[in-house]
Amino acid sequence: MATELIDSIAPQKLDENPKAVAEEKNVEEPEVVVITETATAAVENTTKPTPIKKVSAMSLSSIRSKKELEAALQKKVINLEDLPTDDFTMDQMMEHWNYYANRLNQSGLMLMCSLMGMCQPKLEGVAVAIELPNEGSKLSFDENKYDLVNFLRKRLNNYDLEIHITVNEQITIKRAFTPEDKYKHLNQINPALEMLVRTFELDITKM
Repeated sequence: MATELIDSIAPQKLDENPKAVAEEKNVEEPEVVVITETATAAVENTTKPTPIKKVSAMSLSSIRSKKELEAALQKKVINLEDLPTDDFTMDQMMEHWNYYANRLNQSGLMLMCSLMGMCQPKLEGVAVAIELPNEGSKLSFDENKYDLVNFLRKRLNNYDLEIHITVNEQITIKRAFTPEDKYKHLNQINPALEMLVRTFELDITKM
């Protein structure tokens, strides 16, 4: 009995192979990776796609409109030296002068029509010279001269044509008092009136 008790409290036998025990303790544990803020930021940068800057439709429209405007302006640039300067006679000029005055009359623009009828144009080279009795009539003519000059230039095919106006208070303005005077005045504006009178045998004394 005493022998069994001694055996139970005796120190347990040591492992006969201590090297094996040491090797078991030295088994490498898995490495723990610590992700810092810098690394996290790097990961985020690699995962997020680079944003593409959108161009608004308004910007594209503005660019397109600007290019179209520049192209249109380039087309409209005309070299004045390339425009025609054909010769013309006084009769040719007066034909278109009277036609324009008649068109004004039909449109109800009586003031300019009367001014064109009262003056006696003279041809000085490619310039049409006229005299008007006062500054008021000159101012009224100047306000409508631009359209008349362009009309004559196109019809006569001469873009050097100009109209020069001088004020001469001494000139006598032709005024239509009698029916014959009225007829002559209207016939100067529209020569076709004479053919109309003859065709229908009109009495000019009742005009």
